Amino acid sequence: MYIVELNEDNRADYSEYISEDISENIGRTFYHGLIAEEEDKPIAGIIWEIRNALSDKDNISNIVWLRIDDENVAVELFDKYRECVAEEDVVTSSYCLPAISMDKEKKALEDAGFSMAFTEGDLIKARLSEIDEIAYIKKAKTKEYIKPLKNLTQREFVSSVRRFTTKGLFGLCEDLPYLSKAYFENDVSCYLEEDGDIIGLLLFHKKPSGTLEVVIMQVLGNEHVKDLLSMMCQALSAAKEIYDQQTEICIDRHNYSTLALSEKLFPRGFGIPVYTGSRNER
Repeated sequence: MYIVELNEDNRADYSEYISEDISENIGRTFYHGLIAEEEDKPIAGIIWEIRNALSDKDNISNIVWLRIDDENVAVELFDKYRECVAEEDVVTSSYCLPAISMDKEKKALEDAGFSMAFTEGDLIKARLSEIDEIAYIKKAKTKEYIKPLKNLTQREFVSSVRRFTTKGLFGLCEDLPYLSKAYFENDVSCYLEEDGDIIGLLLFHKKPSGTLEVVIMQVLGNEHVKDLLSMMCQALSAAKEIYDQQTEICIDRHNYSTLALSEKLFPRGFGIPVYTGSRNER
């Protein structure tokens, strides 16, 4: 048995082992991964993202994918993982993983010293057809100060992102300053402009599976929830013109803004059951 470090050059070799929505992140600035192999066949793997690397906060490693097919390699895999996160000066490791068919992974995490809790996840999804039935969406009107991302040049986009990230607002992407405008759905994503300044960003990324993921949803100012709701309505209206009605929209309720907005847009939305926990790395 041997362990391979994942990178942009070899990730295609494991396309049948790693989900496509996870695999696309390998090669991004703060994503790392390991695959355990035996006789050239993958038998276990782990992928994680380093968070807080661009801030003064303690570095956290967030495990985003874990697969254990052979329980005998779990110890070696997590030993190698500990070595890798030590090089990144990680203080704490955390995870939040779907609680479906996860018996081996659950045992491996517990054996590796992680805490374990069963709860509702923060990620919720809804199809465009379901969102279209919400009364607020039907009544929403276009606001002239909310404009599609395609209206910005790459330079303007970089400048607007910098304004948010310098305030510690990265959304779901720790590497937001390194992502190009092309990473996002330019016809659906939008921004809010006030007195010539961009004070609101709502950016969607289309995953390989076709799901539209909200990456950052933030407005600077006192009317942020109201403005975000208007931005989301406008973005979803644009999405309906482009995508199939079965297209899924997903929102991670990771802060107050996303939680407040999701309660209005997804009143019947519930996160899937997950296992979550952490361990200290020092």
